[in-house]
Amino acid sequence: MEQVQWWRGNLPAETDGFIGREGEVRRLLKLLADTPLTTVTGVGGIGKSRIAIRAARRWHEHHPDGTWLVELSGERDGDLLAHTVAAVLGIPERSARTQDETLVEFLAGRRLLLLLDNCEHLLPACRDLVAQILAAAPGVRIIATSRRPLGLPQEALLPVGPFDAPWPQEEGTAGNDALRLLLDRAAAAAPGLETTETGLAAAARICRRLDGVPLAVELAAGWLGDMPVERLADHLESRFETPPDSRAPVPRHRTVRAAIRWSHELCGPGERLLWARLSVFAGNFDAADAERVCGDEHLGDVPDLLESLARRFLLVRVPGGYRQPVTVREYGRERLALLGDEARLARRHRHHYLDLARRAETGWYGPGQEEWAARLTFAMTDLRLALDPASPVSVELAGTLWILWFCLGRLNEGRHHMARALESASATDPHLPRLLWADGCAAIARGELETGRRRAEAALSAALDWGDYAAAGHAQLRLASRALYVGALDEVEPCVERVREYFCRAEADTVGEPLALVTMAMAVTWRGEFDRAVSLLKEVQRLCDARGERWARACGDYVLSIAQLGLGRVSEAAEAARQSLDVKWRLRDAAGVALAVDQLAVIAAVEGDGHRTARLQGAVVRLRATFGLRGFGSAGMSEPRTVAERTARQLLGDETYDAIFAEGYETDPDAAVAHALH
Repeated sequence: MEQVQWWRGNLPAETDGFIGREGEVRRLLKLLADTPLTTVTGVGGIGKSRIAIRAARRWHEHHPDGTWLVELSGERDGDLLAHTVAAVLGIPERSARTQDETLVEFLAGRRLLLLLDNCEHLLPACRDLVAQILAAAPGVRIIATSRRPLGLPQEALLPVGPFDAPWPQEEGTAGNDALRLLLDRAAAAAPGLETTETGLAAAARICRRLDGVPLAVELAAGWLGDMPVERLADHLESRFETPPDSRAPVPRHRTVRAAIRWSHELCGPGERLLWARLSVFAGNFDAADAERVCGDEHLGDVPDLLESLARRFLLVRVPGGYRQPVTVREYGRERLALLGDEARLARRHRHHYLDLARRAETGWYGPGQEEWAARLTFAMTDLRLALDPASPVSVELAGTLWILWFCLGRLNEGRHHMARALESASATDPHLPRLLWADGCAAIARGELETGRRRAEAALSAALDWGDYAAAGHAQLRLASRALYVGALDEVEPCVERVREYFCRAEADTVGEPLALVTMAMAVTWRGEFDRAVSLLKEVQRLCDARGERWARACGDYVLSIAQLGLGRVSEAAEAARQSLDVKWRLRDAAGVALAVDQLAVIAAVEGDGHRTARLQGAVVRLRATFGLRGFGSAGMSEPRTVAERTARQLLGDETYDAIFAEGYETDPDAAVAHALH
């Protein structure tokens, strides 16, 4: 299958065969053509998500702005719905407006398909957000999957029922979809099952007993490596109440429930215990997560047990780990409650994700930034769960995750969590200074300069009271950033000197030190002191290279390019901008990418290359549109690109400039960045 660029969608690859459901897929595609919102409804385990993803994959070519899956089964807070969707779409959160407004504005004028999967527990939030999107973005199509409709006037419904179960007169054929599903999923565990007439008849009995419900059939297939098909069919007939020759309809949720309970009974003690404990996870997890949260003296060999549960279709394999199906997780949560172990597992879960955040903060100032960015994104659903304001770790966790909020572009969501943590924080909490400066950092980055100043000053005061000089350094750094943004350039250097003094007293090895030097270098660059800026930024490179750090260095390289260009060192300026672009692209920092490409366009104009200037400037506009970036910064930051455009128009003429600009605009982001890097 052709790989889809990350900026054009995120649909998962099919990891097993898609059986049947072609009629439902065709009906869904027809509904998509006729209506902006289609909700695929049915009980848990009936196959709603598979049908929706299959249709979305086929519809991909109709949506040049991508097809996007938003998995909601583990999300608990409807207030974060817009943040969750924005994170999937890769929208940088740098606006002071509400996330709903930012998201809706981003979607207006776009042609994309949004798949909101498992909406039933967030129906009011989904209903409200979808209504806003449909009102403002006529080019957007939405598929929702839910046990219940959203209840909007534009909504079309696609009810999904079970497969037709094979009846006795059909038992000799494998053409039935339920039977095909059973045989396909059992292929690894019981090869050759379909070759005997007796085996096929028993398999048909299994499908009939399970009423053709896909999840129930898959669960049965998972046991065919442990017992002969005839024995499994006999076992099911003794466990299920429905008479074998009855065609009376059975409530589908009861069939799924019975199949899950039956599968639970067949599991060994370790599998049952791990199943219950895994229900504490809201989203994706890997073997290390499961071992640290669920493992103890009563439950060893967690990785082997995970594989056993996955073979039995009680876990879904996802890139990097596993996820529990919704109905399986619900049953596991009930078992955990019966064990009386909910509070202990929730505590272990919270502390595991707090430890992850601590390790990410420490590890960020090192060579593993791409891995940490991916790890935090993978864990986002469970981080949100641990950030519940009622959680005793929320104050420390919300502040420790400043890397996620600030460096990885989730400012709005970060401010949401930090505001809730601040409401519950005690003045005697030693983690309060970090939370205050982290919130101030996010506020300043969103342009809320006075709020940011107040937060940073409060953090500085509290940190000094606690003798926490590392937090004091970070708080002072935020005050330096605020001075830079308001144009108080003479205040920046004294602030940065105090930052370095605090970090020195704390003996802190932190990414804050190179960031402080970048802040000072920006101030002296804006004052035209280019030689001094270059000297400061060479120190940034030395500090970062010694640690293998890339993100802060890339920020510095962008400023270094401006300073080198100010000194007339064009080739050095171009190299610094390319280095910044390369790192920002790999870290998916859309704002940093746009700034670096814009700087390379300015350099091209200085070199007298009007063609490259026009093409790169067109690419910048496309990049900003693709990632929902607003404006080009302050007037001072916009002036170089205005001069570059004027130069290119003089070199090429207006008509030629506009044509080449259009070529750049039509270039997809991958090709645009590749062109800019060469």
